Amino acid sequence: MKKRIKIDSALLSFIIIMTGFLFAFRNFYPRSPVLDDGLDFIGMMVLLSGIMLRMSARGHKKFHSREGEQLVTTGPYALVRNPMYLGSFLMGAGFIFMVWPWWSLPLFAVIFYVRFDKQIVDEEKYLSKLAGEKYILYCKRVQRIFPSLRHLPKARLRKVVNLREAFSTHEQRGLYGWPILAVVLETFQEKLVFEQTLLSQTLTVFLTAGVTFAVVFWIFYSRGK
Repeated sequence: MKKRIKIDSALLSFIIIMTGFLFAFRNFYPRSPVLDDGLDFIGMMVLLSGIMLRMSARGHKKFHSREGEQLVTTGPYALVRNPMYLGSFLMGAGFIFMVWPWWSLPLFAVIFYVRFDKQIVDEEKYLSKLAGEKYILYCKRVQRIFPSLRHLPKARLRKVVNLREAFSTHEQRGLYGWPILAVVLETFQEKLVFEQTLLSQTLTVFLTAGVTFAVVFWIFYSRGK
């Protein structure tokens, strides 16, 4: 656990330093305010998707696996084997669109892979020993992190996300904590890169994205898709 904390601290420090470094190069960012707002909108939508997926995964496992000792293959775990990691990746990608140059997404993907690949493999080895053949068959049926494009259209949102489970853990704090951080970083970005910032406009873009996400989510959730 201490080693993991050290690695995560180093990764977080790297991201903060890299963010400050990128802010110093204005040409790395779109000069069009409209394009910048568009990327902020997309980024917030992706961020909220990641937060909701992590909420769903954490809550579902809490309800269906006592102390994490039981293999869970339903809910978000029927979509991918590691929905928590997918949620984290989406959250990171959301911040990329908002405060890093959009083209740095592949760099983030590489960092994410280097940081978590061995950890995921070790966890899956443990689950293989714990559940045996059942887990092996599960691995053949469900992708590790990113869902199969062939099976994704068949997924039903209501089966992936149980709202009662999702709002039963501390992950729900991310619904306000991470967007607040996004507002702070975006404000600094506009001040350093564009030499001006308009907080009301930033809030309008993010709130619009939040409302849009909520409406789209509820439409698909209500239809059972």
